[in-house]
Amino acid sequence: MKTLSISNTNIRRENKFNSAKQNFKGGAFLDVATKGLQMCDKYPMIGVAVTDSVATDVPRTIFDLVKTGVPAAMETMRREFSGLIVNCLLPSFVVLGVAKLLNKPVMGSKFANVNLSSSWSNGESINKFVETFKESMDVTSAKTKRSEIKRYFTKLLTGLNGRDGDKWVEFSSKLGREKLDSVTEILTEAAFSASSDKKTIKRMLSEASALITNATHAGEILSYDIKNGQIFGSNISELLRDSVDIARKFSDDAVRSNLNAFKKQATKLVNSKSILGLAVILPLAMSVQTINRAITRHKYKQKGAPIYKDFEKGDTYKEMNSAQKAKFFSQKLLAAGSMISLALLSMMKKPSLSMFQFKGMFPTVDQCRWIATGTFVSRMFASEDPNELRESTVRDMASFAGLYFLGDYAGKAAASIIEKVRPDVKLLNRLGKSTPESSIWLRISDWIKNTTLKSFDEVLPRNKNFRSICELASLGFSIISLGVLLPAYNRHVTEKKVAKAKQEELASKNISRNNSSRLIVELKRDKSLSEGGIYEIVAQNCFK
Repeated sequence: MKTLSISNTNIRRENKFNSAKQNFKGGAFLDVATKGLQMCDKYPMIGVAVTDSVATDVPRTIFDLVKTGVPAAMETMRREFSGLIVNCLLPSFVVLGVAKLLNKPVMGSKFANVNLSSSWSNGESINKFVETFKESMDVTSAKTKRSEIKRYFTKLLTGLNGRDGDKWVEFSSKLGREKLDSVTEILTEAAFSASSDKKTIKRMLSEASALITNATHAGEILSYDIKNGQIFGSNISELLRDSVDIARKFSDDAVRSNLNAFKKQATKLVNSKSILGLAVILPLAMSVQTINRAITRHKYKQKGAPIYKDFEKGDTYKEMNSAQKAKFFSQKLLAAGSMISLALLSMMKKPSLSMFQFKGMFPTVDQCRWIATGTFVSRMFASEDPNELRESTVRDMASFAGLYFLGDYAGKAAASIIEKVRPDVKLLNRLGKSTPESSIWLRISDWIKNTTLKSFDEVLPRNKNFRSICELASLGFSIISLGVLLPAYNRHVTEKKVAKAKQEELASKNISRNNSSRLIVELKRDKSLSEGGIYEIVAQNCFK
């Protein structure tokens, strides 16, 4: 009877919650928001553009337009949107172009018919695919290519684990024989489809990915070696996409007979295109603010930073002497060093070659950190006075922290609260080893470093709105802190410093006037000095 009572209570609570959800006017908004956020999650390019625009670019432009004026707003708009384009959207297109130029020279005559210029497989994936295909090969007959490719996909998924909450899920076991066969058949069909039929292939990959995530509720954190805690560097969508792409190359006889050489050259191409691509992007990203300032200077015929209300009047820029320039440069070095230190701290790992490898149309988080660091440091060095340097340092260090970990903390905090209130809802994946009995510092450390939000595909359909709340919490934090409070703080401090400087200048002039009056009286006692000589002496001594 007691068990029945608890069960009935749970049912009543669930019915009450569902009823409240249906009557909640914000439910419709959440449904719409969920669809939009899922679209952003599915297409990262759209997601980055929307998030960055809504959270920082548009609010900062509007704020400067209202608070400071058109020159400041126009420069802010160019600075923020060019940062989005150059730092986030352009790099992969540059890498694609570099890959097309390098494909034949790097792959060599042995693999002249192998085109990897549009492949996003990184070194780790290529190694895994080649080693798996070696185990799947049947060299007895060319007619077995299709069966060995299907065997290759089966082996690739067998032994693959995904993180669901605080436990690992073995994909092949969770899928079962029938679903596993369905997934491998879809992937095999995609591998043998015409390469020009990209829409069909994309649909097949989405179908295979959905079959896996619906059954496992895992897909973002993968591992082939959970005993040693080795995390595979791709999520399930990337793994399936790249495994099909490389499977196509295994049909080439030159590749089949020289798998080790293929792996070596393909990895070399990945490294070469990534390093050269970044070598193009970084200088471009670091030059954008200089170009931006040149446009402002040309348009308004004024030197200095357009962060002042009186910028267009031309009385906000003051030339520095050599001592002031030396001090200002040392301040720039200190600001740049602080920015680089923050970037290295946020990575929480030693830089490595794999960190620079591209694995999709959007740069990895680590690559974005490197590009953003170069961009922000260049903005500090492009500053023309201490006020602009201070604004740039505060704004860009806060932006870096907000975009690369604080915003994530806001989303995880919302998820943690929801999971606490609703234990049946899973929104987080945890890799940490802490328990409720662990010290508070270990639990905090695990929450920061080893806890991540599940993707929309990983959560149950009924929990997708909860996942949207987490995303909206992260977005809301960025809008309020980076798009509103940060510009307001910077402008308040700048205006306060400008007002103080004007008061000091006025006080200095008043002192000079008093001193000049006294000096004139004293000099007039000297009958040998003419009136012009007296005022020349006064000007030299009191109005330098």
